[in-house]
Amino acid sequence: MDWPKIKTILIIVLLVTNVMLGYTFLREQQRFENEEKNNLEGVIQLFTNKGVTIEVSNTVFPKSIKSVNVDLETYGQANVAALLGSDFAFDGEKYVSEDRIVTLEESLILYAVDTHYNRVIKDEGPSLTSFTKVVDNAVVKELNVKADVFLIKSGFALNYDAIEVFKSGDYMLVKLLQKYESFIFEESQTYIWFYDDAIVGFKRENVVNISSTPGSKYDILSIDRILYTLLPKLQNGDVVESVSVIYKLNDESLLVSNLVLGEALPYYQIVLKSGASFHVRAVVNL
Repeated sequence: MDWPKIKTILIIVLLVTNVMLGYTFLREQQRFENEEKNNLEGVIQLFTNKGVTIEVSNTVFPKSIKSVNVDLETYGQANVAALLGSDFAFDGEKYVSEDRIVTLEESLILYAVDTHYNRVIKDEGPSLTSFTKVVDNAVVKELNVKADVFLIKSGFALNYDAIEVFKSGDYMLVKLLQKYESFIFEESQTYIWFYDDAIVGFKRENVVNISSTPGSKYDILSIDRILYTLLPKLQNGDVVESVSVIYKLNDESLLVSNLVLGEALPYYQIVLKSGASFHVRAVVNL
């Protein structure tokens, strides 16, 4: 038996098979991409028919994304003392010391100088319509340094991956963002308010520590399906300004004990020019 000849024939057969499989895969991939593109064009036409404009530059998203196992920072009276000093009182709702106030929950702490307290409360959350984004890098860098000094002095970790700065009148607002593989944790909020160069407010909520335990990998819904799902919620004249993938906490899996533990899942975030936003869970097999 001519083994060298048989071996050569087998190698050729394997090479031809691999080439054919590769070609078939590429054709199927191309067919899928064309189908997805056609579906998206169809959905955009439905939006147009309803009088909704889509001004979105990015419609390409990963086919699969891992979830992230996290635990949340929790806060107590030691954090209150770091912000107010040891001489503080509790009135049943908040901690006070002279002209400063702290409110506290398990994974949220809010500090303000009392004359700015209403402003800080008003600005908390995602709606900051009175603020405009600061693009001056020198200003951003200067406030970044001041924010870091404040966090370190107050005993908080510099647990963030990006910074944004906003301005409204005499107020400057620093927003610190947490990310995992470029995707933002939507509920992780660290805000620091400046007024005439002095820190007058601070909010830290749902700041995550990423577990070393890897998350689960999920297939991601296509953008055309997400937009189609959203269509009934939109009105004539609405303008879709951006679509992005973010991480949100899966509230159903949160376990509250000494720490708050849970899984952060990928969601689509759709933002309108009006400032309204929608969140749609992006995972398929859940």
